[in-house]
Amino acid sequence: MRKLIAFAALFVTVGVVTTVWAQAKAEDKTLEGELVDMWCFSKGGAKGDGHAACGEKCAKTGIPTGVVVDGKATTLITNPEPLAASMGRTVRVTGKMNADTNVILPSKVEVKKDDKWEEVKLKDQHHK
Repeated sequence: MRKLIAFAALFVTVGVVTTVWAQAKAEDKTLEGELVDMWCFSKGGAKGDGHAACGEKCAKTGIPTGVVVDGKATTLITNPEPLAASMGRTVRVTGKMNADTNVILPSKVEVKKDDKWEEVKLKDQHHK
């Protein structure tokens, strides 16, 4: 558990530093793919319905989330908690993308439910 917390803290710190640097090189972009927790996906490629419950637990504890498009994950730089219930689902993320660091600063996240898109209210200091 300590290793998990230490990894999460390191990942968040790197994310914050990356965010500041990424803003200078960011381009507007929309990605559509599967929402995953970056810990399990990075460790072993965990995703899909069979991993949704674990991904939800990870996101609720602050593990960063990402969107997988064509097998490649892009990290979302936002509070993962509001996204927890949507793990393993198809999402559409719009925001500032930095391809060099493979992060996106989302301005909008939508989840596909019954062939309709529902916006997720992001909750962090940038989305009040």
